[in-house]
Amino acid sequence: MAPNAGILRCAWFSLALLWGAAEGFLFFVVPDVIISLVALRRGFRIGVIAALLAATGAMIGGSAMYGWSVRNPAAARAAVVAVPAVSEPMIAKADADMSRDGWLVAALKGPLTSTPYKVYAMLAPAQGASLPAWAAAAFPVRLPRFLLVAVGFAILGRLLQGRIPPRMLLGAFAFGWALFYGWFWFGHPN
Repeated sequence: MAPNAGILRCAWFSLALLWGAAEGFLFFVVPDVIISLVALRRGFRIGVIAALLAATGAMIGGSAMYGWSVRNPAAARAAVVAVPAVSEPMIAKADADMSRDGWLVAALKGPLTSTPYKVYAMLAPAQGASLPAWAAAAFPVRLPRFLLVAVGFAILGRLLQGRIPPRMLLGAFAFGWALFYGWFWFGHPN
């Protein structure tokens, strides 16, 4: 093991935790980016740990958004609607889904509808979710997709290891995420 491997691993893990928290609150780039990079470069085990830490961060960020929404719902809503790719119609649909299906079921479906977790976190207090229940829900709501990303990119990294130079792989990785976000933000204007 390289002498700096522990420090580098700690940095990856810290970044995954912080990214998950930031995105659960107001940041607009999903933790899938850091999880996929970690899994691509460091493999399955480290990718899964990064996914777990990002979900823990989502719990922290989502709980902070929940708390803000309890104290000042109008300000929390205004901040969330200002996030790129979030709109009032998206928030209204998420609110209706939470009323119809229950807050947990609606939040679980969020990744399938491209509705950010922070939208549900902001709406959760008014939908009757308690803070402990909302915090605990971060894991079933966020972790499945994070784990899929970790597994997929760990497999991809393993398949491409030694076949593509690391710099070229990193360039393709960055280009892929830039394309995804270009498409996503263009397709979901606010």
